[in-house]
Amino acid sequence: MTLINWPYLVLVFAAVVLDGYDTIALGLSVPALSRDWGEAPSHFTPALALTSVGAAIGYIAVGRLTARYGCRNVILVAVAVFTIGSLLTAWAGSIVELTALRFITGLGLGAVVPAAVAQAAALNPARLRQSIAVFVSMGISLGSLIAGIAGSQLVSNFGWPSVFIAGAVASAVLLPFLWFALPDERAVIGHVAAAEAKHSASVARLFDPAVRSRTLLLWGFAFLVFSVFFIFSSWLPTLLTSYGFSTGLAPLGSAALGVGSIIGAGILIVGVLKYRLTTVIACTTVAAIVFLMISAFLGPDKALLLIVFGGVGLGLQAGMIGQAAVALSIYPQRTAVTGLGWSTSMGRLGSVVGPILGGALIGLGTGTSTIVLLACIPVFAGLLMMLALGRMRVKIHTPDTATMPSL
Repeated sequence: MTLINWPYLVLVFAAVVLDGYDTIALGLSVPALSRDWGEAPSHFTPALALTSVGAAIGYIAVGRLTARYGCRNVILVAVAVFTIGSLLTAWAGSIVELTALRFITGLGLGAVVPAAVAQAAALNPARLRQSIAVFVSMGISLGSLIAGIAGSQLVSNFGWPSVFIAGAVASAVLLPFLWFALPDERAVIGHVAAAEAKHSASVARLFDPAVRSRTLLLWGFAFLVFSVFFIFSSWLPTLLTSYGFSTGLAPLGSAALGVGSIIGAGILIVGVLKYRLTTVIACTTVAAIVFLMISAFLGPDKALLLIVFGGVGLGLQAGMIGQAAVALSIYPQRTAVTGLGWSTSMGRLGSVVGPILGGALIGLGTGTSTIVLLACIPVFAGLLMMLALGRMRVKIHTPDTATMPSL
């Protein structure tokens, strides 16, 4: 393959966009849910956390599932799961129901991204593997942006259930296109014996001596960056109400994160063409720290706050997307889905811890500025891990085991 297969790339990208939309749908709905149900915002912490727990399980399982059933079939089932889960969420009547439905939805959300990235990498030129991984993962950022912009209008005009109904309808429309147009990548790269596929997809392969240290550093970085990003993606609309944002305007905070995230992904795509991937990620992580510190000392200027939190999204989401490209690069192709799934699941564990800590701090009455400054600590620790990973000369695996420039 020498040319980009745009139709397939667009399809998997669309699936990831809808994944990104649904991932933050609950976070931007919390202010309205809190008002309608008469519950404190911190009471929705279990629902936010269990969404990430379900996603983490999906990420962990995806390596074995794709090895047995192929990326295409995993994508189809995962999209169907979060479509149904999102639709049913719109009719949840209690926090217990909401939490259970979001856990189920999270299972589908977690399986989509690794399978979609691996599918796109398998059906496109090997030399573009890193850029393809970044592009597909950028769908999460675009989904967040769409949710933030549309969510503000939907919540204001139709109430919080409309946010989930809109996402479910869009996913349902996409499913037939995925079914009829997305090929089985195994027909392109060849089927692998079941025993060999199972061995390649084993998590033990991530701890082979050649990649063990890189695996641990990548997992640590993913955990820390995801945890901080999900504090803001889950609680930013709620935090912004302390600055005078109405419940209808608060979802614009999620939109700001989404805009910054897309810019960050664009920086990654362009940056990796000239610089080492780990260097670009380290730079965007520094940007996240700088914008976090600026936001801690801003006044109630709404426009400036949104711009600064867009910068936070730029830095954090670039790290979240970039770790997927790193994972895809440091493992052999048949192990890459497992590596990507586990690194992102470590991130998802962070996304469980993040909303819980954020909810606890909000429940204790901690000021927004203090929460933002505390968030700088794990981001700085993640920066150190990425710098350490960058010092290791990593050979990038391609399908034919040829090597490319180091990370």
